[in-house]
Amino acid sequence: MINPFKLPGRFLRGNLHLHTTVSDGDLAPQQAVDLYREHGYDFLAITDHGRLVPPSSLRAEGITLLPGMELHPGQGELGQAHHVVAIGMETPIEVPQTQSLQTGLAHIVSRCRFAFIAHPYWTSVTYRDLLGMGGHIGIEVFNYTCEVGIGRGTSDETWDALLARGERCLGFAVDDAHMHYPDALGGWIMLKSANTEAESIISAIMSGAFYASSGPSIEDVTFHDGHVTVRCSPCQSVHVICPQPGAGTNSRRSGPTATPITEVTLPVSEKWTTVRIECVDLQGRRAWSNPFWFD
Repeated sequence: MINPFKLPGRFLRGNLHLHTTVSDGDLAPQQAVDLYREHGYDFLAITDHGRLVPPSSLRAEGITLLPGMELHPGQGELGQAHHVVAIGMETPIEVPQTQSLQTGLAHIVSRCRFAFIAHPYWTSVTYRDLLGMGGHIGIEVFNYTCEVGIGRGTSDETWDALLARGERCLGFAVDDAHMHYPDALGGWIMLKSANTEAESIISAIMSGAFYASSGPSIEDVTFHDGHVTVRCSPCQSVHVICPQPGAGTNSRRSGPTATPITEVTLPVSEKWTTVRIECVDLQGRRAWSNPFWFD
């Protein structure tokens, strides 16, 4: 696992989950592209249900467009359909009729560059549904439309349950915007890349060179001498999350601060095998680093 804060290049902002009138969204594809470009996004994937919107059919004009789809392979332990976001296909993907998520994932990932599990909390996906499941590279730790719609947008407990059991999965923040209500521009990833070419963006995502956010920015993470120093936009607290039982720490242990935190140093135990950084801003919005594995 690499540390994106130590890589050359610059951070690019992007959304990897979005619906349009091609499936069940209220904006036409070009309207969606224009919206995200106007708000300073560097890359975007339109991921309509079972339908591919080719980037070549749209006017990019300064934003990098990635081909994407949302697909529904297999069933969870509660009988619900899984939702999988696939990115980087050349032609539409038809999902075989199967109750096995693994069979469906194997079919999907052989036809795209990468895939991740959408909104586990909203779909009531459990860690047991995903444990040992090969193919996907991560889960949505935050889904903005699920948060705005029913208050079930954050899936960090499922993420930590998988990490605690040795699963190496990344965490994505997305909009999943449909525009039935204001559900755009609330979840994104910040990706470190040398340029804005689609191939560079896809490669950086697959390597984990990004963090997820619903508001704050993480500016640097440095591990040194049994500690980690985090620099961030003004925040009320910074957490070092370790999924092992009873492990981890955060800045609130020393009590509330008189001024917002922009830099803090916290201890990291040599017994911790995995940690991730979480920053909470003054409005309660969060940013999540990907896990750092100490092996």
